[in-house]
Amino acid sequence: PKGKLLRPLAVLMDKAGTASKAGASKVGSSSASAADGKSMHAMSHAIGIAIARLDNQATVADVSAYAEEARVCLGLDTEILAAAMMIAQMLIMEHSLAWHASLTIGYSTGAKLLCDDRFFLADICDYLTDAYSLDQLKAGEKLALSDPDRLIGAQERVRIFRNELIQLLVANIGGLPDNLGVAPSDNFHVLIVDDSPIVRALHLNLVKTCAPGATVHAVDKVELAIQYVDRMENKDTPVKLVLLDLNLDDHQTPAGSASLLWCMSPDNKANGLHVAKGIDPLASDEPVWDMRWKPFTAIISSCIESSGHSRALRHRGADIAMPKPLSPKALKVLCDAAS
Repeated sequence: PKGKLLRPLAVLMDKAGTASKAGASKVGSSSASAADGKSMHAMSHAIGIAIARLDNQATVADVSAYAEEARVCLGLDTEILAAAMMIAQMLIMEHSLAWHASLTIGYSTGAKLLCDDRFFLADICDYLTDAYSLDQLKAGEKLALSDPDRLIGAQERVRIFRNELIQLLVANIGGLPDNLGVAPSDNFHVLIVDDSPIVRALHLNLVKTCAPGATVHAVDKVELAIQYVDRMENKDTPVKLVLLDLNLDDHQTPAGSASLLWCMSPDNKANGLHVAKGIDPLASDEPVWDMRWKPFTAIISSCIESSGHSRALRHRGADIAMPKPLSPKALKVLCDAAS
């Protein structure tokens, strides 16, 4: 059966890796976007890095360009891009499909997993690429969905993939291209949570510079942050991004290596992780009565001194964690992740 599924894709196994260079694109290759100054979404660049590590026939520039093309032409959001990467990784590693075919199948399958009512397989052929027939795309989707266990908890796994892709960028923030970051929409909503008035002002000014049309609010306490997110959700103006300090009471923090452990302690009432948990319905101990918007939560803390620290925090409710100070380039990545 697996051979039958692969047969319609067999022709693509050799040429799909270069399909985007062979005139398959509906709008023309955007691989020159870095050179011509066009902005690129952070997730598109992250997918380029990830795919290039999986397939030695792929380059970061080619994959990033195709991912950005798909994002624009098909109107894909961050979650669908992450789902596409999750599916493409499986097809490359388990079935040895070329990167271009794997990612194309990832777009259609990921979109259907997350928003089946507004995406059709023909959209790939009509708006993105004519490198594949509908029969080939159908066979690819069937292969991608051949293991029903992969559908269990798909949304949570997509969130994990999204966060890992963003972590790829954060870990190499100095080496990212200057054109990274797409201007957020005017309804972009940011909450800053920090006990330092200086940091609150710095972050507020940074957000206003990177996202001039954004609504920005700043608070200094756990309960005020949770109340604000709830209030904005009820007004149908949800917070999209939370810039969160880990320790919201510097006066109680012990010095040295114990500081991170203290900040993360449940006994610390000023622990920023209380905010991360309080605004995530799935992380709450209470029954989930509604599926409200989950803001992208970034912990920005001077306590973070290694990738191990960041990983520990991401396993405790944060989507991403990075050390202070927050740079403009890092903020652009976070805005893209939350948009």
